[in-house]
This record gives sequence, structure tokens and C-alpha cells, in this order.
Amino acid sequence: MKLAEKHFATTNELWSAVEKFCVWLDQSEGLSYDPYDVFGTRYGRWARRLYYRKHPLGVITTAPVILMEVVCPGLRALLVNKDRFPTADAQLSLAFLNLYEACQEQPNGNMSGHASEDRSPLSWLIKAKDLANDLLKQSVPGYSGFCWGYPFDWQHVNGLMLKGTPHITATPYCYEVFTRLFDLTGEKHYLEMAHSIAGFVFDDLKDTPTGNNAAASSYTPHDHSKVINASAYRAFVLFDAAQRFQEETYRAKAQKNLQFILQTQRPDGSWLYAIDSPPEAFIDHFHTCFVLKNLHKINCHLQSDEVKRAVQNGYEYYRKALFDGEDNPKTYAVAPRVEIVRLEMYNVAEAITLGILLRNDIPEAFALAKRLATRLITQYQLPSGHWVTRIYRGGIRHTVPFLRWPQSQLFLAVTNLLLALEQSERMANYNSNREDRYPIGAPCATSPVGRRPSQNELNKQSCK
Repeated sequence: MKLAEKHFATTNELWSAVEKFCVWLDQSEGLSYDPYDVFGTRYGRWARRLYYRKHPLGVITTAPVILMEVVCPGLRALLVNKDRFPTADAQLSLAFLNLYEACQEQPNGNMSGHASEDRSPLSWLIKAKDLANDLLKQSVPGYSGFCWGYPFDWQHVNGLMLKGTPHITATPYCYEVFTRLFDLTGEKHYLEMAHSIAGFVFDDLKDTPTGNNAAASSYTPHDHSKVINASAYRAFVLFDAAQRFQEETYRAKAQKNLQFILQTQRPDGSWLYAIDSPPEAFIDHFHTCFVLKNLHKINCHLQSDEVKRAVQNGYEYYRKALFDGEDNPKTYAVAPRVEIVRLEMYNVAEAITLGILLRNDIPEAFALAKRLATRLITQYQLPSGHWVTRIYRGGIRHTVPFLRWPQSQLFLAVTNLLLALEQSERMANYNSNREDRYPIGAPCATSPVGRRPSQNELNKQSCK
């Protein structure tokens, strides 16, 4: 039976969760461990290489790392150091921009009892800008434009991705940071940085023809993989950049990546993680979210009925196959191996964000997002301010916070919902001519209000 929350989280409750998380984040100084950092050590790479080759010792050599992760994940402090992660910094920056925008939705003078000077609207913008500056320092040199990767070696089923290899699932979040900073501030240098990023995405990633006017994007500049969410991220960046910079060559390449995604959607609405790669022929939760959310963002530009149907069919499958009977996200539609994780919070984060993006087209998706966010802030936020990382079978809670997985995604998801609700409430209050009834609770010192949100504003918000 599916759980029915007595109420959905209010904006005041979401702001409170934000405040708690920000206290912890300030203390962390943006540094954290990572769920895959130990596997990036010499031993970890060797163990995973054996495992992926189906060597008899593969299970034995990876078992100690997995056991450590379940029983005492803090032991990694003896093996690796904390680090900065571009994906996390980008998502945190996007979250702060959400908070900056949410403050603009608040009426003049409406301040919560815990509001303080350092939580003014401008403070959120400053935090976002600081993280954007940090991203520039983390960019990988030697390519056609700004680009980002992991700060550790990553042994995967098809080989080794060395530390600092730029890839297409990290770089688009950075692109969104700079385009949004430009959209909000009008400062031209942010647009120039976004144009540089688009240059990397266009020039340095490879295309593998897959069908009629279709091509798969590579994951990095050094492979010819056919990972579907990689093409979705790339197509999103190139379609957006084509419109911003009037680059028709971007659009042509994006169209081929889009056709690859549409042509690989299966009759039931699902997508495999990758095609022509038997070890990667699985369907999982957050990669499905990546495909759906990027298709939705792409369609904000294209307004294509074909893309809209693909999203609707994909969401129907996703909702049916990737949630349990209590509306908790499942990691796999069909588990490829024995699963020891009962609830992966990364999946929760992506489910919330996806539901918010789809709220105008699939209202049930928004209801699910609000339900999951309510559980997140009431059941899984720890007294220290961060969230549980995952829950294993048997109820064991993993509470070591990893910024790249899933703390930054959860924070972004909560702020996505907060902004959507603040904007919706402003619209409702405007329509009812009762501006004096705005909810009080956001830590925003000053901000303008009192005008009707334009349809363009609402459409843009549903594409963030």
C-alpha cells in the first residue's frame, strides 16, 4: 500500500531544512569524501578490474571495500583525503540561485524569526558566484573550452577513466550555473564562460552514428560509448547553446543526439543505460531521471510533440517499474545482482527534481515530488543538518555525508521545490488579490513582490 502523508512540507518547513543544511555545509567548507574514492585507490582499481573481468577473485577483493562502506564508512579517512567535486559545487551553486530567486518571491518585510543579515537575498547570490569562481579553478585544461571531471581515477566496466578526465555528466551542471548567473545578473562574462563550455561539448566529444540521422555522444573525449544519458546531457547543452549563441551547427549535432535517444526508447517506454554493451544493459532509477529531465529541458526549446510523447511514455514506465509499493524509489527495474541497498537517497533527489520539472505536464509527478520531499526533511535529515546517504537492507543507515552523492542533489531538489512553491503561491496570491496573505518563513531580508509572474517566467522555471 502506498503511503499517504498527512500533509506536504510547507515553504516554512522547507526553509527550515535549508537553514539546517547550510549550517552543516558552512562547517564542511565544501570538502567531503566520496562513495567511490576508495575504489579510486590502487587497491580499489585493481579489485574492480578483477570484478568486471569476472575473475574468481573479483568478489573477494571488492568485498572488504563494500563491507567497510556498510559497517564503518568513516574508516576511509585512513585511506583517502576529502576533496572538492565540480558536480557538487555546480549543484550547490544552482541551489543557491534557487534561494536567491525564491527570496524575490517573498513580499517586502516578510521575514522569519530566524532570518539574519547573512541570509539576505544577496547572500545567496554571493554564495553562488563564489562557487562559480571555484569551478573555473577546477576546470580541466587542454580542451576546446571549460570542462570538468572527477578528482579520482574511476575503474568502470569498459576501462579506466583517469582523474581529471572531463565528461558529459559533470560539465552540463557547470554550464547551467553560468547561463543562469547570466540570466539573473546580466553580467556578460558569465555568458562568455557558458559559450566556452559549449565549445568543449560541441568539439571534443565524439559522435558514433547509430541510425537514420542519429548519433550517440561519447561520455568523454576518449571513448566511443553509447550511454544514453550522456547523449541527453549533450543534446540539452547544445540545443540551449544553439539558441543563446545562434550556432546552427550546435543544433544539427544536438538533433542527431536527440534522435539517438528517441530511437533507443523501448516499446515499454524505458531506456537501457547504454546500447551495444551487454554489461550496461540495465535500467536504473537516476539515469532514467537524467534522460527524462534532459528531454524535458530540450523540449522547452523545441516544443516537439514527439519529444513530449517520449517523456510521457518514459515517465509511465518509470513510475510503474522504478518505485516500490510505498512510493520509495527502487534502484533497478530488474536488479542485475543481489542488492544490499534498500533506499538510495540519490534516487530520491532525482525523483524530486524530475517531478518538479514535469509538474505542468504530469501533475501526479509533482504530487510525488512533494511527497518524497516531505519524507526527506521529516525522516532523513540528521540533527547535524545533512541527510542520510542511504539505507541498507535491515535498516542500517549510512550517515557519512558525501557532497557529490547525494548531499548536493538533495539540497538542489529541496530548493527546486521551494522555488516552485514560492512562485506558485505568488501566482495564487496575485490572482486572489490577497498579497497580504503570503506565507511568512523565508530567511529573506528584502525583495520585490506584487506583480503577476509572466508566463515566460513560469515556463522558464519549469525547465530548470
